[in-house]
Amino acid sequence: MLRGFSAALAKDLKLLLRDRVGLIFLTIAPVVVITVAGFSLASLYGGDSRGTGAYLFPVADEDGGRLGERIRDGLAQQSWLEVRPVASREEARALVRSHAAGAALIVPQGTTATLAGGQPAPLLLFTDPVKYLEVAKLRAAVQELRHAIEASTIERASRRLERARERALAARARFERRAATLERKAAAYRGRLATVRSEAERNLAAERTEGEHRARDALAAAAERETRAQERIVQEIAAVRGYLVALGAARQELDAWLAELRAKAGPLASRIPPPPAAPEPPPEVRDLESTEPRQILARLLPDAAGEIELAASAHAALPQLPEPPAIELPHLPEPPALRLPGALEIEETSVTGASEKLNTFDQNVPGFSVTFLLLGVLLGISLGLLDERDWGTLARLRATETPFAIVLVAKLTARFAVGVAQMAILFFVGWLVFGVSLGPEPWALALPTCGIVFAGTAFGLIVAGAAPSREAVLPLGSMAIITMAAVGGCWWPIDLEPPWMRQLALAFPTTWAMAAYNDLMIRRQPLDAALRPSVVLLGFGVIYLVLGLVLFNRQARRNP
Repeated sequence: MLRGFSAALAKDLKLLLRDRVGLIFLTIAPVVVITVAGFSLASLYGGDSRGTGAYLFPVADEDGGRLGERIRDGLAQQSWLEVRPVASREEARALVRSHAAGAALIVPQGTTATLAGGQPAPLLLFTDPVKYLEVAKLRAAVQELRHAIEASTIERASRRLERARERALAARARFERRAATLERKAAAYRGRLATVRSEAERNLAAERTEGEHRARDALAAAAERETRAQERIVQEIAAVRGYLVALGAARQELDAWLAELRAKAGPLASRIPPPPAAPEPPPEVRDLESTEPRQILARLLPDAAGEIELAASAHAALPQLPEPPAIELPHLPEPPALRLPGALEIEETSVTGASEKLNTFDQNVPGFSVTFLLLGVLLGISLGLLDERDWGTLARLRATETPFAIVLVAKLTARFAVGVAQMAILFFVGWLVFGVSLGPEPWALALPTCGIVFAGTAFGLIVAGAAPSREAVLPLGSMAIITMAAVGGCWWPIDLEPPWMRQLALAFPTTWAMAAYNDLMIRRQPLDAALRPSVVLLGFGVIYLVLGLVLFNRQARRNP
C-alpha cells in the first residue's frame, strides 16, 4: 500500500512539474498580487513607499504674518510633503480641483492679528474627500502643527508671565527698600522739625520777654520825658508870665513918672512930648497874665498824657524751616499686555463637490464592478474563442464569405453589450441597496462604462491571442486583471499608492475608468469631467483591439 501511495504521489508531482501554466498560477500570480498589494498599501500600514515623490500641499498665506512663516517652516520639515506656496486661494483651489493635490491650506488675512487679540481664528483647508488617506494625513499634519504652534505660544506666554512676575517682585523689593528709606527720612525730618519748633518757641519766648522789658523801659522813659517837658514848659510859661507882669508894672511906673514929671514941670508940662506908645500885647499874651501855667499847659497840650510814644517791640523772627526731602516713589513698570492667544481652528471645505462624509460603497461598487467586468469579459472572450478554435468552429467560420475580422468584431460586440448591461445592473443595485450616488447626471456614467467595457473586451482578445492554451488563460488573464484592478484604484483609493505607482497606473484603463467614476459619482462633477477619461478609454480599446486581432490571427494560422 505504501509503495502504491508513493508511486501515485510521484506521478502527480511529475505531472504538476510539467504543467508550466499551473506552476505559473501557483507561484508567479501570488507574487504579482502580493507585490502590487504590498506597494499599494504600504503607506496605509506606515511603510515607506513614497520613493522620490511626496504629497503636494499648496499653501496660500494671505495674512503675510509670522503665523504663515511658522506654518510653512513646520510643514517643510515633513519629508513626505512638498509644500508649494501659492499666491491666492483661487490658485490653491484650482490645484485641488485638478486632482494635483488632495488638500490646500489657506491662512486668511488678519489671522495673526485676530489671534493676538485673543479671538479664535480659522485656517481654511480645501480638500478633495475622494483622496481620503492623503487628506487624512495632511489634516493630521496640520492639526499636529497647530497643536505645536499653540503649545509654543503658550510656552512663550508662560515665559513672559514668569518674566513679568520676576519684574513685579523686583519692583516690589525696590519699592519696599525705597519705602523704608522714605520712612527713615520722614522720621529724621519729624525729629528735626520738633527740634526747630522747640528752638523757635524758646526764641519767641525770649524775644517776647525782651520786648516786654523794652516796652516797660520805653514807657518809663516816655513818662519821665513827658514830666520834664511839662516842667520845662511850666517854667517857660512862668517866666513869660513873670515878664508880662513886670512889664505891666513897669508901664504903670512909667505912667506915674510922667505924671510926676508934668507936675513938677508946671507951666512947661505942655512942652513935654508924650512917650512913645508901647505896642499892645495880643489877647493870648495878655491872657497869660491871669492864667495858671498848668491850665495853659492843659489848654496847649490837651492829649499830652496819651501821646507818649512807646518804643517799637522787637520782631521775633522764626528760624527758616528746612525744606522737606523730595519723596521719589519707585517707578513700577507697566505690566505687559499678556492677552492669551486665541485658538487656532481648522475649517475644512470640499472644493471638488464631494461630500466630506463618503459612502464606502461609492468606491467599492464601481471598483469591484470593473474588476468582475474584466474577469467576465476575459473568460467570456478568451475561453470562448479558444474553445471554438479547439472545436473547429473558427475554421468553419473562416470558410464562409464573411471576413473573419467581422466575425470577431461581432463576437466582441455581443460581449460588449453583455458587459454594459452587467455594469448597469451593478450600478442600479448599488444605488438601490447601498445608497451609492450616481452624480448630478446619471446618464453621464454611460461614457466611461462604454469605454471600460470596450477596453476590457478588446483586452480579452489580446489574452486569447497570447495564451498558448486554454489552461493558460486563467493565470495570464487573472494576473493582468488583478494587476490592473489593484494598481488602477478598483479595490482601494488610488491615493493610497505611492506617487511612482500612481504614474505607472496611467498605463492601465482601470485608472481612467475609476477617475471618471470618482469625478461623476463622488465629486458630483458634470459630464465634462468624464470626457477626457472616456476618450482615453476609447484609445485603449482601439489599441487593444488592433493588437488582439493581430495576435489572434497569427495564432489561428499557427493552429488551424
